[in-house]
Amino acid sequence: MIRGALAWLRERIAVEDADERIEGSGEPIMSPQHRRSSDAEGELGRLEALADETERGDS
Repeated sequence: MIRGALAWLRERIAVEDADERIEGSGEPIMSPQHRRSSDAEGELGRLEALADETERGDS
């Protein structure tokens, strides 16, 4: 009886293995300042070039 109670108690307080519990892509989590996608980077470059052309045209 005591063995059964101890086994039950161990099962109740057992901690799951973190590797089995966590689901995800496996890629490292990056800080928000480094999360830009390549599409966003390309769009920023295009906008910078457009701004440079506009500045040259105004001068």
